[in-house]
Amino acid sequence: MTISLSGRQRERFRIDLQAHRQSFSLNDAEYADQVLKVSLNTYKKCVQPNGRGPLALKRHTFVSIFTNTALDPKTYGLSVAVPSQVSPFGGYQKAEFGHLCGRFFLYRRSFLTARNITRSILEIRPSESQECLAFNELHYYTAEVGVREEIRYHGDVYINQERTILSLPAFWQGQVRLTLLQPERSGTRGKVKMRGAVLAFGNPKGYWQPTVSCIFVDGPMPAKAGDPRDLCTTLEDGTPEHAEISAELARIEEHATIMTPLMWARLSAKAAVA
Repeated sequence: MTISLSGRQRERFRIDLQAHRQSFSLNDAEYADQVLKVSLNTYKKCVQPNGRGPLALKRHTFVSIFTNTALDPKTYGLSVAVPSQVSPFGGYQKAEFGHLCGRFFLYRRSFLTARNITRSILEIRPSESQECLAFNELHYYTAEVGVREEIRYHGDVYINQERTILSLPAFWQGQVRLTLLQPERSGTRGKVKMRGAVLAFGNPKGYWQPTVSCIFVDGPMPAKAGDPRDLCTTLEDGTPEHAEISAELARIEEHATIMTPLMWARLSAKAAVA
C-alpha cells in the first residue's frame, strides 16, 4: 500500500525530518540506515524540495520513519498507526484491524494421516484488558482413531505491521502452540481469507514430536451462524467440501509457507540433474 504526502503537508514533513536529522552527528547514509532504517535514496526523496511533486512511499516505509523519529503522522494529515516501542503486541491500533474481528472457519489437515480435514472455529475480538486483539479457538471433532476431541485455545494477537502477519501463541500446561496467518481481504465485501501454518505437537509415529500443518481461515461468518460446537466437524476424504478445502490447503502448502529442508532437497535434486 502506497501513501502520498503533497503540498504543505509534505513541506512540513520535510522540514521536521531535516530538523531531526540535525540532531545526529552522522552522514546521510548512516542516518538513513541506522536511525530511519530506510535506504539513502528514500531519505533523499523525503527531503527533496516540494516542487518535485507528491512524496509517495510504501506504508511500512512511512511507519519506519515515524517510529524511529517520534514524528506524529497525524501532524501531516495521515491516519497511520505507529507501533509503540514498548508494546509487546506490535503497537497496532485495535480499530485499524477491526475487519479481522468476528467468527471464522479454520481448516487444517488431520495430524495423524492428513487424509481428512478438521473444521474448527476461530474467534477474534478486541481484548478487554490489553491494547490488542484477542482470539479463541474451538476444535471439536472425531479423530481418525475414533476418539471425540474438544480442545480450546485462547490468547492475544501479535502483529508486526511491516509484515502484516498475525501471530497467535497459545499456552497450555507447559505447551506452546503458535499459529502464523497472513490476512487478505477477498473480493466479497467484508470477507477475509487468512493463510498460514500452525506449529504444534502430534504423535503420528507413536510418540510426540513437533508437527506443522498449513492453515486456511475463511470468514467472518454471520453473527447468528449457530453454536460453535455445531459448526465444528470433520470433512472426510471424498466429499465435495473436502475437495474444495483440500485444493485451498494445497495452494497454501505450495506457495504460502516455506519448508527450508524441502527447498534444500529440491535445489540438490536440480543440481544433481544438471
